[in-house]
Amino acid sequence: MSFIAETEYGQVRGVKTASALEYEYISFYGIPYGTPPIGNLRFKDPIPATKWTEIFDATKERPSCFSMDSSLKKVVGTENCLNLNIYTKNLKPNKLYPVMFYIFGGGFNTGSNSTALYGPDYLLMSDVVVVVCDYRLGPFGFMYFKDPSVDVPGNAGLKDQLLALKFVKTNIQNFGGDPDNITLFGHSAGAVSVNLHCISEQSRGEIPNSNYKLNLLTFSEGLFNRAILLSGSVFHPPPPMLEAKDFPYRLAKKLGFTGREEDRDVIEFLQSADPIRLAEEQNKIILPEESAYIFSAFIPHVEPFKTDRTFISTNPAESSRSAWGNDIDILVELTADEGYAYLTAINRDPTTLSKLDLDTAIPFQLNVTDKEKRLEIVRRMREVYYGESDPCENKNAFCEWQGDLMFRHHVTRLIRSRQNSNGKGKTFFCRFAVESPTMNEFRLKRNRPNVLQVIHADEVSYYFKHNFGPMPDRQSMEFTAIRRLVSLMTSFATSGNPNDNILNVDLQNVEWLPVDTKEPPFKLLNIGEDLEFKIQPEAERLLFWDKLYEETNTPLY
Repeated sequence: MSFIAETEYGQVRGVKTASALEYEYISFYGIPYGTPPIGNLRFKDPIPATKWTEIFDATKERPSCFSMDSSLKKVVGTENCLNLNIYTKNLKPNKLYPVMFYIFGGGFNTGSNSTALYGPDYLLMSDVVVVVCDYRLGPFGFMYFKDPSVDVPGNAGLKDQLLALKFVKTNIQNFGGDPDNITLFGHSAGAVSVNLHCISEQSRGEIPNSNYKLNLLTFSEGLFNRAILLSGSVFHPPPPMLEAKDFPYRLAKKLGFTGREEDRDVIEFLQSADPIRLAEEQNKIILPEESAYIFSAFIPHVEPFKTDRTFISTNPAESSRSAWGNDIDILVELTADEGYAYLTAINRDPTTLSKLDLDTAIPFQLNVTDKEKRLEIVRRMREVYYGESDPCENKNAFCEWQGDLMFRHHVTRLIRSRQNSNGKGKTFFCRFAVESPTMNEFRLKRNRPNVLQVIHADEVSYYFKHNFGPMPDRQSMEFTAIRRLVSLMTSFATSGNPNDNILNVDLQNVEWLPVDTKEPPFKLLNIGEDLEFKIQPEAERLLFWDKLYEETNTPLY
């Protein structure tokens, strides 16, 4: 049976798909939303797709954007990758479905919209339309040049997401989705992206209402109604505030460029360079002294010059309190043991802890240059996390410290920013704490199977079906957790109230209330084998970081 949907560019053909949960849905794979960014379009802002006359075959998955695949240990993908997948149970429902638009994580360096990672089976237990888009990564998505005449200010990957959102707003009704009820959600780097869409200064204009035919690429406001941030925010280090460095020139030299350090010469070389080598060498250009605070050379950044398409013009963390997104409801989630993802490095190299330099853990935003002051901060840090134990021996303390430094503190800073703004939006806060010996696949892939934690990215396995392992038994604790989590999140996406309980699951008579104080400790919904609405368990320890910011006169929000 053929499933044809209309888009502004032409018709697309989808395919009926059998869910792992014994229902059927319609998949549309690889729908183009942008012109292939190849040749002299490499690194540049995206251009909308061109119309097609034949029915576009959206019945099979297409290659994703170039990135380093951590499992295969090689570069995979293509530059012809500006496409998205749409999953729906009905093209013409009696009432249009809420839309959940997902942005994957991966440090802005890796990832894809593949169903091997992001199968919609769980989310489609509710009546929603799911969209997962591809966007350019690494140097392809975040290359920049300071010379305005080159016209590459950067953040093309974020602008790809924005163009995909515009496509969804314009066309999703033809897939059974409600263009006036779109929730943007993402994990890790995807959550940072979602947060950036909520505060981009370009989102302040009005969106025309004529059949949603939006002509302004850079407007986020009006393209979505709610947001879900899973383990990430614009306060997440390193924040997109670094001044543009000479990374493009360094990368060109790494690939054999011998010319002058002139933007025109460098971009001409890089636009003709082998894309696989661009992806392979991108992070080998970071200097040792930079590695403490730069994990990737090409990530979201303040654009070096302004155009009418500028997406980030100032440090987003500093402008967060005045963001338009403070007027929409958001849901923020952390996992119970975020930092235990770093056990991977320890298990791979047991000498990691003995090489540990706590001095590098002082956030660079604090700008502490005095040697004695840094030593004093390190002493206090050891006292908080290690007590009397030897840092070279205490893996758990190391992981808790990393979890606070890299995730927890910065998410609570986002909440404080919203709570102290003049915005009207509610903020729901939760902590994913489902410990499973078989289901938390990211932990199983990264760490020892016999150690139970709920690490960074573990919750993604409960939103999306993946190919890492078998689906849990319907009577299991894990499947109960999936249904409970999906009900909470799709209820929020439908109405803004996660307590609506769309799937009629057992919520144990626990009501999830939005954050109602301006300062921590904040209450959250702890989602474990049982539900509990309580104070964030790590709140007292996070006060240590608050104090450091205050002592150095560094704004917390």
